[in-house]
Formats: sequence, structure tokens, C-alpha cells
Amino acid sequence: MAVTPKPEVEPTGRPVEPLPCGRDAARVWDHAAAGRLDAHELGCPHCTTAVADARGLLRLVRPMAIEPMVPPPSLLQRVVGAVLIERSGRDELTLQSPHGPASLSRVAAAAVLRHVVDGMDGVRARSCRIGQPEPGAVHVAMTVTARFGTDLVAVAARLRRLVIAAGEQVLGLSVRRMDIEVVDVFDVPEPGVVR
Repeated sequence: MAVTPKPEVEPTGRPVEPLPCGRDAARVWDHAAAGRLDAHELGCPHCTTAVADARGLLRLVRPMAIEPMVPPPSLLQRVVGAVLIERSGRDELTLQSPHGPASLSRVAAAAVLRHVVDGMDGVRARSCRIGQPEPGAVHVAMTVTARFGTDLVAVAARLRRLVIAAGEQVLGLSVRRMDIEVVDVFDVPEPGVVR
């Protein structure tokens, strides 16, 4: 009674069909490359055909493998573009709506919140990072610069209120936490004074 070996599985999940004699072609190729063909592999027409195919393929591939590669000038731009497209697809916030989940670009949401801050007197947004621990709710971390002499406690409280309101009313996101870090101060010169 002949036992048919169970097909191996490729990394793609598809079964690899053995040669008609039951041997795995890749193993026969490896044995040939190492110079260790067994008696079956030396006499079997299926195995000898697989070895011949492997040697023919190697003759075609070897010259290409030693040939120096010169990437086209546009390769870097194409790779960076593909990475940005891939990254932007995952860089979205999930919004709850009456019609089901929707998504919003994290970059666009951060730009809206920075714009709200830049409209305030005495403070300018430097960066805005938005994290989303759960759909519809976000944590906002913002760095700002403030005018020298500004009451930072009052400005931070007002900024927090504005960002929370903009998040909810403009973006449809519930701002659960708002972290503000003042990273620099600026001074506005008096009109006509040259420094």
C-alpha cells in the first residue's frame, strides 16, 4: 500500500504539491546543490527533471545576481510616496456618527486644533498630537509658545476650554484629556522699536 505524503504548506498558506514520485522539489534542489542526491533522486525521471529545471534556472539567475544594481532616480521618491500613503491610511481617527463609524485624518484634526490655538491672543501652537484610546474619544497633547508676561494659568485654562469645545463641536470628538506644555516664550516689540 503506497502512502501519499501530505502536501507541505507554503508561507502563503497554499499547499505545495509534491513531484509525481512524492518527493518535494525544493528538497531535491537543495540535495542537488549540496551534491547529495540519493539513489532515488539520481534514477527518478521526475527528480532528474526537477534538478535540470533548477540548474537551468540557476544559469539564468546567477548572471543577474552578480550584476550591479542601479536603481532608477525616481525610486526614492516612489518608496517615500508609498510609505506615506500606507502610513496615512492607518493614521486616522474613528468618529461615531448616526450613520455608523467614520474616519478623520489625524493630521487634519491636529491642524484644526492648532488653528484654534493660533487664533488666541498671546499664544501660538507648536505641535499637536492626538491619541485615541477608544472610538470617539481622544487625548490631545499640545506644545505652545506664549508671549512674555502672559498669565500662563489663565491662558492654559482658556486654551483647554477652546480645544475641548472645538474637538466636540467642530470635529465630533470627545476630548477626554488635554495636556499643554509651554515650550518657549516670545516677545512682541513695540511699534516703531527696532531691536
